[in-house]
Amino acid sequence: MTVISAIIGTCFILIAWVSVKAAAAPVRRFHIASVVIAVVAVGLACLAFRAAALRDIDEETLFTSLRRGMVGAFLGLVIVSVFLFLYGDETRALLAHAFSSPTSSFTASPMLIASALLGFAAGFVIRTVRTGRLD
Repeated sequence: MTVISAIIGTCFILIAWVSVKAAAAPVRRFHIASVVIAVVAVGLACLAFRAAALRDIDEETLFTSLRRGMVGAFLGLVIVSVFLFLYGDETRALLAHAFSSPTSSFTASPMLIASALLGFAAGFVIRTVRTGRLD
């Protein structure tokens, strides 16, 4: 449980780092989406590291966290799918600019996979922090 939460926290910190770098590097173009992604990623990273510090986790808490993670993965997949099908290139361009990458690198398949993984991570961490106890 501790290892999973620590890995999730590290992933969210890396996402925040990339989006902050994208917001700061091109001085002529400031992307508010980069800042929003960075703030959300830092918040989820803090929750993940707090979940990694939990000591008294029972089996029920673990299964509840895994269930919430699966719900988060499904919601992330549905939300990104809706945005991709409704707005298509605008969604890809917004995310590409937020991470300072070319739009061609953000294809549908990796975006859907990433949304499912990040949704699982967010659901897992949020539920763990709610139900666990810090020592």
